[in-house]
Amino acid sequence: MASLGFSVLLLAGCSSGADPEPAATQSSAPPAELTAADGRDYTACADGNCEVLLGGPAEIGLSGTAGLRKLLVQAVDGEGIHFETQGDGTSSGSLSLNCISKFYENGGGSSCSTGEQSAPQPVDGVVAMQVAGLRDGTAVLRIVSGEPGPPPASLVPRIPAFEVPKPPFGG
Repeated sequence: MASLGFSVLLLAGCSSGADPEPAATQSSAPPAELTAADGRDYTACADGNCEVLLGGPAEIGLSGTAGLRKLLVQAVDGEGIHFETQGDGTSSGSLSLNCISKFYENGGGSSCSTGEQSAPQPVDGVVAMQVAGLRDGTAVLRIVSGEPGPPPASLVPRIPAFEVPKPPFGG
């Protein structure tokens, strides 16, 4: 999954008649440290709900909702996290900043936005993962799960109806 990144540089000039301050003496506050509600306590994810800091490979046990029992984070880089899920099946992928991946019985999907996304809401039968922050090889991973059980009908794959052929007329 590719991530869309862009930077905007805004230069503004003012004419007050006075010489502008040299750029070297102007400073902006350094970016705030990334924080997560559960810090680096990956055991907080056992119930399927947590917010943890990742700085590299990690093994995170999950609740089993949507068949997910383990999340193996393979790497954190400037794009996001690279992972594998284990449970009823295995899958692997990448998750970028401002994207949410959802896993549910027999399926899943991802969505991304160009701006900051709000935290996913719990949905029964669904596990949602979001990279809520990313800086200098560290990511904030948010995991939100609903109650165990089947996902909403809108997420269950349709099973085609089986029709029994009718016997030909007169036969």
